[in-house]
Amino acid sequence: MKIKSLLTMSILGAAMQLAPLAPGQDSEEPGKRWRHNHEARFANLSPEERQKLEVAHQKAMQDPAVQAAHQKMRQARRDFEDSMHAAMLKADPSIQPILEKMPKHEKPER
Repeated sequence: MKIKSLLTMSILGAAMQLAPLAPGQDSEEPGKRWRHNHEARFANLSPEERQKLEVAHQKAMQDPAVQAAHQKMRQARRDFEDSMHAAMLKADPSIQPILEKMPKHEKPER
């Protein structure tokens, strides 16, 4: 009986230690997290300050160096996703049907 209690308490203690590592359930819609974080970054700015940043961002996006870097970033993201997909299939080929059900996260070009 003592061993059973000790084992139960050990498992409970370990579970409580790992609980902070467990991710919580998102109550938001998928894809909305980025939007929330984006809005939170600018929450303390006035509308005029936000407008100035938006105009500066639009002008900066016209810079050929920025456009080239943006394209490199998009290509790197695609390469990462392709590599991750292949590595996941290598780790467990049985997930192929699951991966096929998942939508692609391609966003339209700006």
